[in-house]
Amino acid sequence: MASFSKTNFKALSYNSFRPHYPPSFYNILTSYVTKDTPSKLPIESAIDLGCGTGVATYPLLNFSKRVTGLDLSPVMIETANSLKSERLNQLGISDENSISFKQGAVEDFVNNEPREIEDESVDLITAAQCIHWFEDFDAFFRNAAKLLKKGGTLAYFYYVDPVVVGYTGSSKLDRDTTLKRAKEIYFKYAYDDPELLGPHWEQPGRNIIKDQYSVPNSKVPEDVYEDITINDFEPDFNGISRATEKDLDLKKENISLQGFADYVLTYSSYHNYKEAKGDKGEVLEQFIKELESEFGWDRNETKIDLVWTTGYTFLRKK
Repeated sequence: MASFSKTNFKALSYNSFRPHYPPSFYNILTSYVTKDTPSKLPIESAIDLGCGTGVATYPLLNFSKRVTGLDLSPVMIETANSLKSERLNQLGISDENSISFKQGAVEDFVNNEPREIEDESVDLITAAQCIHWFEDFDAFFRNAAKLLKKGGTLAYFYYVDPVVVGYTGSSKLDRDTTLKRAKEIYFKYAYDDPELLGPHWEQPGRNIIKDQYSVPNSKVPEDVYEDITINDFEPDFNGISRATEKDLDLKKENISLQGFADYVLTYSSYHNYKEAKGDKGEVLEQFIKELESEFGWDRNETKIDLVWTTGYTFLRKK
C-alpha cells in the first residue's frame, strides 16, 4: 500500500485503468443492507475505508445520504476531491456536502479513541480492495462494529488477477491454447518469473488477496456479527466458470493489449519494480511484445475480454 502513497504515483491513471465495480454488485450490497426492504432506503450514512480515488465511494451515494471516504494516500484523496463535481453531476446530486474525503490511516481512524465519528452512528462501512493491508484483523472487526448501528453492515470486497476469456481476430494457436497461454504469460510477469514483478509485491497483503481473503474471513468474530455472507468467484479462460447474479461480476471487454498493460501499470509491484530497475525496467513493453509474438496479435488492433477473480464478505452487527 505504501506505493500508492508516493508523490509520483499517478492516481488519475489508477482511476482510469482500474476496473470499476458494476451496478449489479451495488444491487447485491443494497439488498443485503436493507434485508430486501427497499423502503429502508436511503440509509443515513456510509464510510468507505481505503477509498483511493473514490471508485467504490461515489456509487454509495445512490443509496446513502452521506458518505465519507478515507485513504492513507494524500495523492488519492486529492484526486478523489478533484473528481467531485464531475461525479456528483453524473449522479444528479447537487449537494457537495453529501460526500467528503479524509486523508489518514484506516486502522487509526477505526481504532483510536476518541473517535471522529460517534459510536453506533453508521449504517454501512465498506472496504474495497484494501482489507488485505490491515495489520490486526481482530481489532479491526471489533472496532468497526463499535461505529456501526445495531443491524448495520460491514462489507469488504476485492478483485485480483484478470483472465483473458476472449479475443477478436485470429491467433497462431487454437482458441483454447491461446487463452491458456495468455493466462500463463500474465502469471509469469505478475508472479512466476523472479526477474519480473513477482518479488516486488508488498507482502503479506498480496498473498492475502490472492488467497481470496480466507485469512480475514477466518477472523470474523461471530459473537459480534451475524448473517455472515461470503462469496467468491474465480473465472476460467475456457468459459466453464461464469458469474451468476450472486457474484461480483467484474470485467472489461474489447480492450487493446496496450489497455491490458495500462492496467498492470497500476500495480504496486510495477512501481516498486521500476523504482528498483530504473530505466532498465521496461517490463510492460516486454509483456505486450510477448503477447504479440506468441499469438500474432497487434497491440492496437487486437481486442481482448478480461474477467477478474472476485469476492465479497458482508457482515451484520448483532
